[in-house]
Amino acid sequence: MEKKKAKFSIPVGFKSAIVYLFATVFTRGLAIITTPIFTRIMTTDQIGMVNLYSSWYSMITVVSTLALTSGGFSIALREFEKERNQYVSSILSLTSIVAIGLALLYFVAPSFWNNITGLPTHLMILLLIGLLVAPARDFWLSRQRFEYRYKLSGAVTVVSAVAASGLAVAAVLYANSIDFGDIASVRLFANYSIVYGVAAVIWFSIFLKGRCFYSSKYWKFSLQLSLPLIGYSIASQILSVSDRLMISKMVGNSAVGVYSTLYTVSSLSLMVWTAINASFAPYLYQNMENPKSKIRNLSMTMLGMYSLVAILLVYLAPEIVRILATEEYYKGIYIMPPIAGGVYFIAVSNLYSDILVYLKKTKMIMISSAIAALLNVVLNYLMINAYGYMAAAYTTLISYIVMALLLSIWANREFKKHIKEVDFVYDNKLILAISAMTLIISLFALSIYDYAIVRYAVAAVVFVATVLYGVHYLKENKDMRKGKT
Repeated sequence: MEKKKAKFSIPVGFKSAIVYLFATVFTRGLAIITTPIFTRIMTTDQIGMVNLYSSWYSMITVVSTLALTSGGFSIALREFEKERNQYVSSILSLTSIVAIGLALLYFVAPSFWNNITGLPTHLMILLLIGLLVAPARDFWLSRQRFEYRYKLSGAVTVVSAVAASGLAVAAVLYANSIDFGDIASVRLFANYSIVYGVAAVIWFSIFLKGRCFYSSKYWKFSLQLSLPLIGYSIASQILSVSDRLMISKMVGNSAVGVYSTLYTVSSLSLMVWTAINASFAPYLYQNMENPKSKIRNLSMTMLGMYSLVAILLVYLAPEIVRILATEEYYKGIYIMPPIAGGVYFIAVSNLYSDILVYLKKTKMIMISSAIAALLNVVLNYLMINAYGYMAAAYTTLISYIVMALLLSIWANREFKKHIKEVDFVYDNKLILAISAMTLIISLFALSIYDYAIVRYAVAAVVFVATVLYGVHYLKENKDMRKGKT
């Protein structure tokens, strides 16, 4: 009698993580693929306007969403496990009320706000539409990931990204063919007609399913977690986009176009961190107080692998810029190492802020990010005036280091105060060593950018190390792959 072969079943948690990683890398990859197209059919001034819109949207959406899409959302989904439809509907109505309020505030004095943002009325209206409907998409995707419903969310993410990018490229090419003047607006409206259109469908769907527009229980629970994070989110956005906003005012949109394009290239590694951390965070929250968990090994392997990805990007920067942009962008290549270093410290900050979110000490996240953001604005004002817009890369690096340091101090203190049964979940000394190594090796690239053979040799070594780290991470990741809690 023949024995039946055991079927190999891939756990749903692992499938979800892989699909989310693919969707994230694919959508970010589309942005990179279209970059060489846009840099050749749009001027730096036009690209600067596109990035100015994105920067203001990122800044304002923090207020309009009340930081409800942050880590507290996952905690609430666990708290209201049997009432998720009603909960999501309720908090979506809350963000919608705020968005409508911001719209009314704008229409009281549109010219005043246009002057502050540097955006024309039609782009401000587009931005306000996004503030209303986009949170629905964020809530829906977060819930899909939390419940491991990866098929539909992955498909929606990929298809909408392809449609938005394709329509934007086609629209800009057509606008150029008829000598249309406002190319930046054409690109923005084409892209966001898809993005906001999908979000609008989800917006209606959430209300139809939940049918709960107000609940003091849901609002109170969420706001207690999220309100302190508004300060953190605002400060994080200031850290992320204040350099571009200040360059726009102090230098001009053309400089913004160069700086923002190179900033985007330097931040490519962040998509790897975002995808990995999204699958790691639920495991962290579920095993924080478990003495047998593999949080320490997983987190350090994950950070080490991300560090190598960031370094690899820095050493291949000249080739990446030549592929993605024209010669006028190449002059800004020397800002890439400090920006990549700053982006790495975002990952370090995430590790420690996740602990503070779990302990419900979000005020400390807000304070640390506010200090770093204030420092960033002051340094930007002084250094851009003194040394030009490229100095903003170094001021941003310094600010991210300060934020990571503050978060690490407070996370360690609060963890030891509230969780005494287990040791601190991260290896602080190893994090410090990896961070120092990342910063030193990244900045060293500045001295050898003109020596291609040396750079290629370093890049090859780093690439091999990254692959080995990736294999090690997958081996260490058995608990997460099995869906264990």
